Amino acid sequence: MRNAVSSRLFGIFRSSINGADKSAGSDVESLGSEKLSGRSAEAQSAQEDLICARLASYANVPVTDIFKLCPDWSPDGLTEDAVQAALAKYGPNVQSTHRPFAALFVLWAALMNPFNILLLVLAIVSMVTNDPASFGVMIAMVVASTSLRYWQEMKSMVQAQNLLTSVTTRVRVLRRLRDSGSEELEIDQRKVVPGDVLAVTSGDVFAGDCVLISSSALMVTQASLTGEIMAINKTVRMYPSGRGEAFDLLDNDNVCLAGTSVSAGSGLALVVSTGADTYMASIAQALAETQTQNAMQIGIRKVSYVLVAFMAVMVPTVFILRGAVSHDWKGAAMFAIAVAVGITPEMLPMIVTSNLALSAIRVACQKVIVKRFDAIQNLGAVSILCSDKTGTLTVDLVRIATSTTGSGAPSSLPLKLGFINSLLQTGTRSPIDRAIVDHVKEAATSQVFDDVLGDAYIKQGEIPFDSTRRLLSVLVTRVGILHGDGLLVTKGAVEEVLDRCVNVYIHPIPISDSYNSEKTPEPEHESLRKLKLDASTTVQLTMDERKRILDTAERLNEDGLRLVAVACRTALVKPFLTLTTSDETELTFIGLLGLLDPPKPDAADAIRELAKLNVQVRILTGDAPAVAAKVARDLGILSPPERVASIVEDEKHKSMGDVEMSPHVEAAAFDEKSLIVTGAQLAALANDKAAFEEVVERCRIFAKLSPYQKLQVVQTLRQGNNRAVAFLGDGVNDALAIRGADVGISVDSGTEIAKEAADVILLEKSLDVVAIGVIQGRLTMVNTIKYIKMTASSNFGNVFSLLVASAWLPYQPMLPIQLLIQNLLYDFSQASIPWDNVDPEYLIRPNTWSAKSIIRFMVCLGPFASPFDITTFCINWFHYKIRAQDSPLVPLAQTNWFLESSLTQLFIIHILRTGKIPVIQSRASTSVVLVTFGMACISMAIPYIPKLNTALQLTPPKPEYYGYLAAMVVGYAAVVHVVKTLYQLMFKEWL
Repeated sequence: MRNAVSSRLFGIFRSSINGADKSAGSDVESLGSEKLSGRSAEAQSAQEDLICARLASYANVPVTDIFKLCPDWSPDGLTEDAVQAALAKYGPNVQSTHRPFAALFVLWAALMNPFNILLLVLAIVSMVTNDPASFGVMIAMVVASTSLRYWQEMKSMVQAQNLLTSVTTRVRVLRRLRDSGSEELEIDQRKVVPGDVLAVTSGDVFAGDCVLISSSALMVTQASLTGEIMAINKTVRMYPSGRGEAFDLLDNDNVCLAGTSVSAGSGLALVVSTGADTYMASIAQALAETQTQNAMQIGIRKVSYVLVAFMAVMVPTVFILRGAVSHDWKGAAMFAIAVAVGITPEMLPMIVTSNLALSAIRVACQKVIVKRFDAIQNLGAVSILCSDKTGTLTVDLVRIATSTTGSGAPSSLPLKLGFINSLLQTGTRSPIDRAIVDHVKEAATSQVFDDVLGDAYIKQGEIPFDSTRRLLSVLVTRVGILHGDGLLVTKGAVEEVLDRCVNVYIHPIPISDSYNSEKTPEPEHESLRKLKLDASTTVQLTMDERKRILDTAERLNEDGLRLVAVACRTALVKPFLTLTTSDETELTFIGLLGLLDPPKPDAADAIRELAKLNVQVRILTGDAPAVAAKVARDLGILSPPERVASIVEDEKHKSMGDVEMSPHVEAAAFDEKSLIVTGAQLAALANDKAAFEEVVERCRIFAKLSPYQKLQVVQTLRQGNNRAVAFLGDGVNDALAIRGADVGISVDSGTEIAKEAADVILLEKSLDVVAIGVIQGRLTMVNTIKYIKMTASSNFGNVFSLLVASAWLPYQPMLPIQLLIQNLLYDFSQASIPWDNVDPEYLIRPNTWSAKSIIRFMVCLGPFASPFDITTFCINWFHYKIRAQDSPLVPLAQTNWFLESSLTQLFIIHILRTGKIPVIQSRASTSVVLVTFGMACISMAIPYIPKLNTALQLTPPKPEYYGYLAAMVVGYAAVVHVVKTLYQLMFKEWL
């Protein structure tokens, strides 16, 4: 069947080309052979322009002349010799992607964490200064965090790689025989070369960028490139080079791009670009160049700079003061290194990795694969989610939305006639045909459709769809009627149907929207059994009637519906082969069918959940503005004007913390169009950066975007207000934006390019899963920030105390090994933080890495530990009379501060982990309670453990000291809680 179709098309085409005048442009071949390469982000637009220029050079050449552009090209296809020469010149038809060895790459990325690097430097310094204990501890920390991160990311990569299935695609091409003529062969698409003639029918995929040379009712689906679910008609209509418009790859009639597929009809296409020269491959190449730092990487870098700067100031100061007081510069150096270790949150890589691993395990239970660890934490920082429309917000299936008269009143009659037309036509069913048939069959229990489902109709003739008429007609009779007139049912584009109508069917009584109801009986005037097309039921199609119908169509189009017009006429039953297009005249217009890819049932609820989390959803699509706006309106992204005032007021009074409504959202109520922008409008602002940024910031719907424009929008949104942006998509056209976002999200059913670019892969295409990921990300982020702020403030207080001790005490207040052990005990207590509870108010807003906030927290909270440390020094100096370096009680003094510093650090965790009153208003998790209590017990036990206390030079404290110790711990907790309250009043934040 396929061979017969393509042979017939080829015969028609060859007869048209023989005898044509020979004239051709000489510069097209060189343009076609020029290789494209992914370069910098600035070159991506130029690369797209180059592809457009190349295809335009072919598209504006008449079909009769296109084969003169290359000596080897022919309507009969290429010879085997020409194929081999082309393969040698252009290479196989594959995308050339270079991928590094995954295991080494992941290991290197896991090791090169900023804090790991800092620990490695300190470890080397410790070894040089003959401190192997510190060296061993720090190396162990690096190995542990690196190993955990490497193991989890490799596990996720293996899962993701299993989704990237490779399927060999076969295509049909014409091959020129040595003598004359041609034959049709089925070959691996990797062997397709420029100059090949593809024979395509329904279900086939274009194996390269092509120009059509023959077509018959050819409908092509470009969803992978545009996100538009409806197939579009492709013809051999030439692109006019002088029309003064920009060449549009996706909208041009005679250009079919690699990766698009045929949904109906058939055709012959000349391949002009393959492999790395195709539009799809250029996206993959640009993807390799689009490597950006995400929000977490930027935040960690800033925090690292703060800690390094703090260390650069404090360590030399301690070294100079300690050396000046003790005159032991080597000892001062070792003490300064110990201080550096104390300042460094060496457990941070481990804490972050544990947090991320725990969250990755949790979201895996929700059918989410986390390819890159950072993505979990970045999800917690996300405040804007940019989403593709088709299949993500919608069901990815065209369905009937309305069946109306020409005036817009509901009526089942257009749907019934459309059902007969779609069911009985013999061509490949388009998505529209399937939607009509499925809708009626799903309503089989309804009385409304008894006349079409209960009666049998026999097709007596058919006029197939073609791209010129844009119509399809069937001639039917009902079983039991052997003689008399049949019914010619025509459906197609609105204006083309109207051009063939002379009358309009009128509905004698008001119609209710009842055709979907199972209880409402069918209105008598809508029964096909009683349908009459005469003077009593029709009126003439006047200019006024035509305008009324077109106004209705325009209104429905603006509401995002795709329209199909339905008309009919009584006609004599004719022999099948004598039915022609001349019979499609004097029709009676019946009504309109509106189709839509409807929103998913759970999408609106998911968007509301994201709104509660202060995540704003924006739609970035290649589809039409009206379609995107309709979906956005249904989901609440764009609210109808009459509902906005109440919605805005309700949102302002919701108990969602200190949530402020964006002024742009309130403006959306009264100027919806100002929130929608198209790719063409953005392109017009390319040279006005300020205007471009203002439009991107304001708009909620971005329609008719190219892949490069999606990336531009995402990058622009990321630049504003220190925000993290996520992008959810599954098509080739989404890949660049996925890679350019802070968090790139795809689905397991997405294209290979999209999944490869993504940080997260969803095994279920649902926004609900994204909301779960956001919550997990915020849990991870909050617990990580807890650790950093608590550790930084504690270390700051310790170093401040060390400065006082270095300037005052003649002995070391604590030995380097004692500082290291104390630090380890505190760090081990922090290892439980990933399992800690998080107060709900921290989950309803995005959390970001803020170096400013960490510095402020450290400076405001840290110094309040020092008075209690100094109190301990005073007890040692005045009560125990420890005032000389050679005093035998120096170990007692060091033990006293070891215990006081350890216990205050451990118990203060419960004060600092929440902005509320601990235990009463907010309780730590069981793991945090047990671990902190356990570390406190170990701290108090160490001075009593034989051999260990000797090795650490610690000694059991005096009994009365425990009274001082208890008072200092309770006093410190009370002071910190008061400071915490004042801090929140002043800065309106805690974690």
